[in-house]
Amino acid sequence: MHVLPLPAPGRGAAALAVAALALAASATGASPATAAVPAPVQGSTTTVSAPVRTGPAAGNGAAAPAVAPAAADTAATWSVAPADNRIGVGRPHFTYTLPQGTRVTDAITVANRGDAPITLRIYASDAFTTASGALDLLPAGEEPTDVGAWTVPRAGTVTLAPQQQRTVPFTVTVPSDAAPGDHTGGLVTSLVTKDGAGKVGLDRRLGARIYLRVPGVLTPALKVSALHTGYDGTANPVGSGSARITYTVTNSGNVRVTAGQKVRVRALFGALTGTTALPALPELLPGDSLTRTAVVHGVPPAGPLRVTVSLDPKPVGADGAAGQQPATAPVAASASDTLWAWPWAALLAAAVLALLVYAGVLLRRRGRRKVAEAVEKALGDALSGA
Repeated sequence: MHVLPLPAPGRGAAALAVAALALAASATGASPATAAVPAPVQGSTTTVSAPVRTGPAAGNGAAAPAVAPAAADTAATWSVAPADNRIGVGRPHFTYTLPQGTRVTDAITVANRGDAPITLRIYASDAFTTASGALDLLPAGEEPTDVGAWTVPRAGTVTLAPQQQRTVPFTVTVPSDAAPGDHTGGLVTSLVTKDGAGKVGLDRRLGARIYLRVPGVLTPALKVSALHTGYDGTANPVGSGSARITYTVTNSGNVRVTAGQKVRVRALFGALTGTTALPALPELLPGDSLTRTAVVHGVPPAGPLRVTVSLDPKPVGADGAAGQQPATAPVAASASDTLWAWPWAALLAAAVLALLVYAGVLLRRRGRRKVAEAVEKALGDALSGA
């Protein structure tokens, strides 16, 4: 097999950790980051795949093997890490830059840190961005179509004695028609444990991220859509309220991108009435989307306001760091909408005041009418008595 020499990777996060605790979470009422996906297996037995729990984004933190903690019903504990070889030493994840039609052979080191033998399934899968912005892998049983389909371990399972470690080779083959850009996935080890009746299994998964970049025209780009606004006023007639802004950010390019984001609220003639700087968007994979909600406080109820969401995209290098940036500079993305912030409290106060004035005028007129009627009656009585 032909092995391509690769640049040294950045010192990013530990390999993707997929310690699954879905059954424990359901027992306590907690909600995992992504809904567990049940998949029927042998007869009436059901396997529950817990969501992938990723470590920090590439480029942050020291390299260390990912370790699966022991579950409540088993002492099985194991770790995975990229193997040390001529491609790299002490790597936090697998990182490649491979042209179309090429391949690389690498290896993953799997270590049994428990006191009982274990048999683990080994396979590759594609990654996606969750609604919370974390990196997840496809549920077990869902077929990959990207880098997960291009990655084939030499062995489908590995059996380890207590405290034993083994290195399992695998090959990544890039199709000749692969799209230029970033392709993200993971090499996964999986252990399915069953309950006492043997009818329900928990799929505990642990793996290492795969970052693969196919050279070509690289286009870092973001798009803002589905912008919706709302205004929460206050009972204070001279007080300010809050603007609520919800929007969706889509990675419309072909490389991984993060972005600084800012929301501005301006009055009809351009005066700035409110602004808020939000935390940077997490790393967004090509084609994936995130929906975010921002709140701008201290916005006066000044009628029609202009709300603008601005993004400053920053592409992520193939190694997860600042290097190997696309030649094409990213273009800032933005979207605007009109927010109607009516001063309802002030209008209500003015209406109440107008009613009070009107009532006062009516009472004064009624009082004058009664006085005139009394005088007229008195004069009438006097004339009739004379």
